[in-house]
Amino acid sequence: MERVTTKEAAKLLNMDVVTLQFLMRQERLPIGYAIKKDGKSRYHYIIYRSMLEAFIRAEGNAKWQENDITG
Repeated sequence: MERVTTKEAAKLLNMDVVTLQFLMRQERLPIGYAIKKDGKSRYHYIIYRSMLEAFIRAEGNAKWQENDITG
């Protein structure tokens, strides 16, 4: 599976990298995994392009439906 950097994913999602990392640590952004090894203080972020693109499509559809109803 092709992977994406946090910087690239944040740009595609129109958010800053810190927000993306926070949401991934909270498991609120289903585009990959935030992994912290035992005894370490830093996280490692694994973002899969297929999961990112699926999330973008789903979010786009949700926004379109919301705008269609209220617009």
